[in-house]
Amino acid sequence: MERAQKLLNEKTELENEIRKLEADLKSHGADRNTALVDSDGFPRSDIDIVEVRTIRQALICKQNDLKALMQQIEDSLLQLHQENSPPAPKSKPFARVSIVTPNSPASEAGLLVGDKIIQYGSVDASKDFKAMSAETVNNINKPLLVKIERVMNGKPTVMDLTLVLRHGWGGDSLLGCHILPLDV
Repeated sequence: MERAQKLLNEKTELENEIRKLEADLKSHGADRNTALVDSDGFPRSDIDIVEVRTIRQALICKQNDLKALMQQIEDSLLQLHQENSPPAPKSKPFARVSIVTPNSPASEAGLLVGDKIIQYGSVDASKDFKAMSAETVNNINKPLLVKIERVMNGKPTVMDLTLVLRHGWGGDSLLGCHILPLDV
């Protein structure tokens, strides 16, 4: 928080410096776009060209500094927001794979016996286990996202798999595996 506040204070100071330089430029009878040569291409005699160019160069530098500072402020605020945001709720598994038939859609997608299902299409732990049947029927021959938890090297790892449920793979079901509720 302190870093973000410090950067915001620096931004205010820098904006004040830019306003002062713009006022200095105006006091010399020019702005950022005033031509420094007359219609014949000769330096204008009614303005101090060296001073105007010096102020313009300082303005350009300050504008670049402001742009970089704004990026730092954005990064700082994003980091502050991430630090203060509550962690995303961890989805919990609601089913487990008990059997996987070789060469089935489930096998081809990478499902293994023991995988715990966190999400099956739009079905998750907040819905009834039986909703998986409707999800299966509604997604025949379409990719279906299945989020699983698999123990790898002793640690639970969440993975996304894509199932394509179909008839004619050689088995009786669309999926080619047996899924049980986690509480069974």
